[in-house]
Amino acid sequence: MRVTQSLPRLICLPYAGGSWHAFAPWQAALQGQLEVVAPELPGRGHRIADAPFSRLPALVDWLLDELDRQLADDFSLWGHSMGALLAYELARALERGGRRGPRHLFVTGALPPRYPRHAERYHLLDDDGLIAKLAAMGGTPQEVLRDRDLMQIVLPFVRADFAVCETYAWDPREPAVRAPITAIGGDRDPDIAVDKLHGWSDCSRAGARVSSLPGGHFFLREHVASLAETFARTLARPALSEPA
Repeated sequence: MRVTQSLPRLICLPYAGGSWHAFAPWQAALQGQLEVVAPELPGRGHRIADAPFSRLPALVDWLLDELDRQLADDFSLWGHSMGALLAYELARALERGGRRGPRHLFVTGALPPRYPRHAERYHLLDDDGLIAKLAAMGGTPQEVLRDRDLMQIVLPFVRADFAVCETYAWDPREPAVRAPITAIGGDRDPDIAVDKLHGWSDCSRAGARVSSLPGGHFFLREHVASLAETFARTLARPALSEPA
């Protein structure tokens, strides 16, 4: 027997303005249990010179190419906030193209796709208005928000990410994904009531499990161990093998 994949793979997609660094704690916490993959999206980090995408379909197409070899064998998807929409539409795109979808879909801090994002269009705000929204959301350190030179680097991809979410339109005519969904929210998230998370059940033919953890929109940062345990328990399995 030849082992083709020693660990289940968890592909992680970030929130608006986030990068692969957001998932570094889980890469450490899940070492030896899951293969944690976190792609860097265009416009940030080592891809700062690349133009960020401002529409979700184009970003999904990019992910299909970028992750082509990793969207195979035993893989699951996890997305937080914007990343949840990306994960869901990536799973849809795979199945639409006749490929195997993820084994499991984890969505955190995200409304189901049928709900609109931000009645006030953040991506159309001026720089000061957008910085104020980031401060209110609580996901960006104050020292970063006060650094005007740094914010001139950050704001273009943050604005593009908000445009990805705010121009997204769910097409209910497309089939629900095959993978089961685990949806987790923060019990003090001001924009996402936990009861609305049950709407993710409409997005999966295998149903959705819904739960909450203490915290606001970025509750994930306070619950690294708890979330890691959920991922590992849900995806535990023997190593994949195939005949030699």
